[in-house]
Amino acid sequence: MDVTPMTQNPLRRRCTWLVFLISLALNLTFVARQGGWSSDLGGDPDEAAHAVTSLMVRDYLADGWHRSPMSFATQYYADFPKVALGHYPPGFYILAGLWLLPWVSVQSLLILQSILSAALSALTYRLASKMMSVPAAFMAGLLVTLLPASLKQNQLVMSDGLMVLLSILAAMSWKDYLNRPSFVRSAGFGLLAAAAILTKGSAMALCVIPPLTTIQCSRWHLLKKVSWWFSAVPVAILAGPWMLYSAKITAEGMIHVPLHDFVPAALTFYSHELPRMLGILFTLSAVIGMALLMKKSRAQQSDSALSATLCSMLVGTLLIILLIPAGLAGRYLLPALPALLVGAMLTADRVSLYLGRGRLAGLAAIFVLGAVEVSEIPSKDVHGFGSAVLKSLPAPQEGRAVYWLIASDPRGEGAVIAAAAFACPKRSPSPLRVYRGSKELGSSDWMGRGYQAAFASQDQLLDHLDKLRISRVFVDLSAPAERQQPHERQLLAAINLAPDRWQLAFEQTVTRRPGETGVLRVYQRSPSSIHSSPD
Repeated sequence: MDVTPMTQNPLRRRCTWLVFLISLALNLTFVARQGGWSSDLGGDPDEAAHAVTSLMVRDYLADGWHRSPMSFATQYYADFPKVALGHYPPGFYILAGLWLLPWVSVQSLLILQSILSAALSALTYRLASKMMSVPAAFMAGLLVTLLPASLKQNQLVMSDGLMVLLSILAAMSWKDYLNRPSFVRSAGFGLLAAAAILTKGSAMALCVIPPLTTIQCSRWHLLKKVSWWFSAVPVAILAGPWMLYSAKITAEGMIHVPLHDFVPAALTFYSHELPRMLGILFTLSAVIGMALLMKKSRAQQSDSALSATLCSMLVGTLLIILLIPAGLAGRYLLPALPALLVGAMLTADRVSLYLGRGRLAGLAAIFVLGAVEVSEIPSKDVHGFGSAVLKSLPAPQEGRAVYWLIASDPRGEGAVIAAAAFACPKRSPSPLRVYRGSKELGSSDWMGRGYQAAFASQDQLLDHLDKLRISRVFVDLSAPAERQQPHERQLLAAINLAPDRWQLAFEQTVTRRPGETGVLRVYQRSPSSIHSSPD
């Protein structure tokens, strides 16, 4: 394999597609073999919300387009209360909704995740190929797929992958603008940045790229061009209104702590999370590589614009995760992953220069050693919730509505609601409505703060179930005791003390994650206890 920079290599485009195809094959194989293909939608507290919201958009495009979008969404949320539009922007749901039109299934969404991840690998390779040898760039692209953090995301229905992909495309567009300024390239960056922000708000990190790259590359003359300033116009027009509209809703998902407390906690968390994600070898290589990129951007080399853009992406990501108190999670580092891996393999490529004819073997050794260090293979094992739903689905009866209630933590509630939505043959309007115990029997904000039980006595709780005409109650006992809320224990006690109203239909063994199993109890209303109540 040629080890010259890909800027002179005619096989560049073919290798880009090769990285894409290899990554896609690896992604799909991994998802199928590690449990993602057959698991329920409970691998992350937000996974079910992303899947159900995507399904809602799909159903609106297929059957509900003649109705008001707001009334359709309101009805859909009432039936399957895991719609997250508002807490999250619409970008991912539009793409996923279109993708689901021909094939409504969780597996279809997982295929989409694998394609997005493979595209990100190919783009990372393409960026890397402009500043290092072909083998090093090839390895950088494959690492985007092979790292455990990436593999884990492929098992989940989440918006992060699309956001990172759009962010990389925006960065490439701005790099092109720095090299050849024009309104078209400026608008391209603005449109792609707006699309990324409308997929996930943390893509606001892209806003630092124009000023930081201009400073790094000393392209001060660009500030005199209208096109430089025009890059912000698409963001302001397209993403601005949504960000303003959803500001109050988004604020519910923030950690309400002073910034001077959050920043040190975030620094401590991510300083440990980065080596865990990349391994010590790749982390040290990435740090050195980012220093090399910084030097390149200031030296006015042929790839200075690309180097400055990658450095700015990393800085923007760090500013977002350190200054915006949205919580602490390893996946928040994903937007920085392409830049870090390019930096790591740039360092490895430089080291291999000293090996002469053994350069390729040296690169392979560094790649293997780094990959082995982070060789943990994540698996997804969420089962039983969907089986309980399939056992409980009633035979279709014209004009008859069915009402369920699920009492669990966000993962359990989401898994049952998502399974019901995907299994229900008709959803708009749906003959099935699922209530969340956390909303009907208790109250709190999006993050679970300010929790209060809704009923002072078990009799009041049972009367509320009668009022809602609940015919089936799912009580999840698989969550650890410390995560179970008072209303869940109150519900279980009330049902057990009312055998004239409720009977145990069956117990379903459920698995929340590898090695964590428990029981989901499903109760059905006694036919003799059915009470009529107003809608």
